[in-house]
Amino acid sequence: MNETVEILGKLMDATALRQKVLSNNLANANTPGYIRKDVEFSAALADALDDGVDDIRKVQPEVISDTDAPLDSRGNSVSLQKEMGEIAQNALLYDFAAEMTGQKFNLLRKAISGTK
Repeated sequence: MNETVEILGKLMDATALRQKVLSNNLANANTPGYIRKDVEFSAALADALDDGVDDIRKVQPEVISDTDAPLDSRGNSVSLQKEMGEIAQNALLYDFAAEMTGQKFNLLRKAISGTK
């Protein structure tokens, strides 16, 4: 399939996973000792883009513990403001990837049908 569609699909998968992880962080905002989680994907995708489409297929998002986040008095590292900001940013990235995928398929459909 087209490399652009492959990349956008991977990006949508990663942002969908990240939305679940960020929502889980919010659900655990009052859990003593809870360490927030996040998803690493951008750096691996950038490296794969340098190496070609075969490497893009191998790139998988990875859920990690955010050990750099500051802890509150209960040992919890979830910041409601940070999570809400990350959720909003992540949703925008997903929407962008979905819109670009739709536009790519519209272009392909027009090319196949010969319409302008």
